[in-house]
Amino acid sequence: MIGKGSFGKVFLVQHKSDGNLYAMKCIRKDVIIEHEQLENIRLEKDILNKINHPFLVNMEFVFQNEQRIYFLMKFIKGGELFRHFVQVKRFPEEHVRFFTAQVALALGHLHENKIIYRDLKPENVLVGEDGYLMVADFGLAKFVQNGEMANSFCGTAEYLAPEMLIGNGHDYTVDWWALGILVYEMMVGIPPFFNRNKHKMYNLIKSGSINFPDPVKHKIFVSDDAKDLIVKLLNKDKHERLGAKNGVKDILDHPFFKDIDMAKLTAKQLDPPYKPAM
Repeated sequence: MIGKGSFGKVFLVQHKSDGNLYAMKCIRKDVIIEHEQLENIRLEKDILNKINHPFLVNMEFVFQNEQRIYFLMKFIKGGELFRHFVQVKRFPEEHVRFFTAQVALALGHLHENKIIYRDLKPENVLVGEDGYLMVADFGLAKFVQNGEMANSFCGTAEYLAPEMLIGNGHDYTVDWWALGILVYEMMVGIPPFFNRNKHKMYNLIKSGSINFPDPVKHKIFVSDDAKDLIVKLLNKDKHERLGAKNGVKDILDHPFFKDIDMAKLTAKQLDPPYKPAM
């Protein structure tokens, strides 16, 4: 067993004929029926079957028996980005740039397929042994039509966008907000609005300002390009947020990414700045 969720367990399994390793998510049917999650599981299966992108974990096999449904996905040996993050405390800006571009491309692909992801956090980003990333876990993702708003309250507290907290409907731009939180957290070591008191944290998300550490006092340097990207992604007005007008193109056109060849990145032809110790 390599993981455990609300509705089942994840096992590391090996294909008998070709020797390939897979992560097998076993979902108990009685539990999903009891918790009225059948539609969500069906949605997750449809999303996993539909997506095909180098930075997204997609479905390799799906099957079922009387008691359980089984989703099989490629096993990513490096594990969660969160685990590496805990070890290093903060990533250098070069690493953050490389990571962020891949996550942005992954989210952009989902959005092009009319899918809002809604659960970006370091625990849901996996690091391959080659140093490239893959976004995983589509349990909170949702298909939306053009102009349609989603209304469910979901996600991880530190990563929630203001409109999710206010409850006046949200769209693809919640993912760009979450990307801004991820960039800040990778560079600084904690999310920008973090507070142990959840009520205070929610108030900060809705109306607090973004503060960057003092490079002399805290020994943490955040470049002007990185600050600008973070501030534009964390615009509390979703209509003005970076990515609201032209989607992922707005993000990747930002000066923070000027040194990355996106075609080579997507083809995995760049030398990753960080490779996990296996």
